[in-house]
Amino acid sequence: MGGPSAKTYMGWWGHLGSPKQKGITSYAVSPYAQKPLAHSMHNAFFNSFRRFKSQVLFVVIPGALYWYWWKNAEEYNNYLYTKAGREELERVS
Repeated sequence: MGGPSAKTYMGWWGHLGSPKQKGITSYAVSPYAQKPLAHSMHNAFFNSFRRFKSQVLFVVIPGALYWYWWKNAEEYNNYLYTKAGREELERVS
């Protein structure tokens, strides 16, 4: 008897009729023995700090530039509402 041919039924998925495999060892850990939250608070704190540290410049630098621009614009606007500012505005325009 040769190998399977087009007219030979070998069985459904997972039950293909082949001999049992030997030498395969599998290990499992009981779910009661696992510690799924072991070190979670420690890792969460340090991972959050690491992520914050790597992203802080992407927020602080544009924020500082925007704040500097806003303060200068506010001071210039306040200056324009003084007597000297109105005289300068009339001279320019």
